[in-house]
Amino acid sequence: MKVIHHKDRPLLEFPDEPWRPSLRMAVNRSAGADTLSIWLHDFEGQKRAPLHSHDTEEVLVFFDVKGEGFVRVGEEEYKVESQTSIVVPPGTVHCFGLRGEGTMKSASILPDADAVLGHRMFEKGEETYEIPPVKKK
Repeated sequence: MKVIHHKDRPLLEFPDEPWRPSLRMAVNRSAGADTLSIWLHDFEGQKRAPLHSHDTEEVLVFFDVKGEGFVRVGEEEYKVESQTSIVVPPGTVHCFGLRGEGTMKSASILPDADAVLGHRMFEKGEETYEIPPVKKK
C-alpha cells in the first residue's frame, strides 16, 4: 500500500492561459499507481479546460461545484452540479469549467498510469475562455 499526499504531488499551472485552471497530478505511475491516473482540479472563478480529447475513456468527477458549472462533450453541453460524474468516451472532444463567480473541485480519472494532457483541438494562443466550435480534422 502506498499513501499519497496530494499536496506533495506536481501542480501544473498555465500562466500564459489565465482562463485555464491548474491541475494537480495526484496519482499516476510516478506516485506508485500501475493502472490509472487521477488529476485534481480546485479553482475559483471563470475558468475552463481547453477543448481536448484523450485516447482512453475519462471520468470527470465533480465533487463540489458552487456556481454555474458545465461540461461540453462533443457538441453537447451539460450543467454539472456537486456529486456529478461524466463519462467521456475515448477520442471525444470535451472541456469543463465554470461560468462567472464560484468554485469547483473536481477530478479527472483516466485508466492509464502514464496518462498525459489531452490532445488539444487548438494550439496554445488560439483559444480563449469563450468556447469555439470544434474544428473538423
